[in-house]
Amino acid sequence: MTALQPSPIADLAELEERFQASFRAGRPVGLEVIGYGEISSVVRWDGLSGPVAAKRLPNYQTDAARGAHRDLMVEYIGALGERGVKVLPTDFLEIGVTGESAVLYTVQSLIPADRLAVDVLRGASPDEGEALLRRIISLSAAVAGEPWLGLDVQLSNWVLDDETLWYLDISTPFMRDLSSGLSRLETSVFVASLPWLLRWPVQRFMAEDIVAEYFDLRTTVINAIANLRKERLEEWMPLAIDIANEVVEEPITLEEVDKYYIKDQRLWAVLQWLRRADRWWQLKVRRRAYPVLLPGRIDR
Repeated sequence: MTALQPSPIADLAELEERFQASFRAGRPVGLEVIGYGEISSVVRWDGLSGPVAAKRLPNYQTDAARGAHRDLMVEYIGALGERGVKVLPTDFLEIGVTGESAVLYTVQSLIPADRLAVDVLRGASPDEGEALLRRIISLSAAVAGEPWLGLDVQLSNWVLDDETLWYLDISTPFMRDLSSGLSRLETSVFVASLPWLLRWPVQRFMAEDIVAEYFDLRTTVINAIANLRKERLEEWMPLAIDIANEVVEEPITLEEVDKYYIKDQRLWAVLQWLRRADRWWQLKVRRRAYPVLLPGRIDR
């Protein structure tokens, strides 16, 4: 077992119960959330030989759907590795839930916060920062060379450990069928985290377009550069744009990145408001658990 291999978890049932209690309460109960995603949260949990980062994936309607998603994640890890993107060693754990299909977790070693690429860049010298940005954008370009493979390039998805650059988030495996042009990812699982009034229109008219952005190098790099502003790393944006323009066909401008950021900021704010309203409706009116942990106010 390598030093970065995640520690085994002996009390997965206890972790799942705390998630269920949190869903019933509409807030974390007995959980230390270290990252809020759009569809799932990452929590710190104690393994048998050290802390781990555990992500509970959304509920699946059938065991077959859960198995297919797990297989796709494994395939995705292999495809990224063949193109030079090293994925942090990941375990997949399942646990049964009464009346539902089993729940799937991804588990990775808990990496110290100062090794996250965002924090490495925050404390980097000009030369160190440039080297890090070049490595990430170069790997992104290698993945983008395959029309059936995508990547979420954001710095929050990378860690630097002893000069090795690791990729974290494989819970959304961006792979598509070239014959149909459609994503192999079952987007309905992730749309299920939206308020119910939005699920059908988003699934019908928007889901494939949203996923398609991660197969386009230019768009996903713009997304990553725009998020430097959210991380209060604006000073690195001009350099990141210059590096990106070495590998994209149409040059990226700072004005374009700013427009993307404003659009994304507004969309996120509206979505979070709708989710909070849906959580209130489910918890207070329908007296049902809300199966997504939402972050508090985010200053973007």
